[in-house]
Amino acid sequence: MISIDFNKAGSQVERMAQCADGMLEQQKKLANIITEIRAAWQGDTAAAYIKKLEALSEKLAADAKQCRSDANAFRAKLTAVKEAEAAAEAAASSKGNA
Repeated sequence: MISIDFNKAGSQVERMAQCADGMLEQQKKLANIITEIRAAWQGDTAAAYIKKLEALSEKLAADAKQCRSDANAFRAKLTAVKEAEAAAEAAASSKGNA
């Protein structure tokens, strides 16, 4: 038998969604840093550094998107399991009353 603490699982899903928000916030900060570097630093080294920062920014965006997608999928599964459990309890209860 599988036992699920729906409150705890729901809290974990919300923390995943908050993590995605945090990654997007860091991506915005990184974009500001890139803008500042472009304004203050020129040359091959600057271009290489900016390229690395832009790659990091893209990775943050992709990871945030995946984290948000996973949180939504887990939320949907959690709801489905909760509904199935309620239906099973209702069916068992109606059999007991019959």
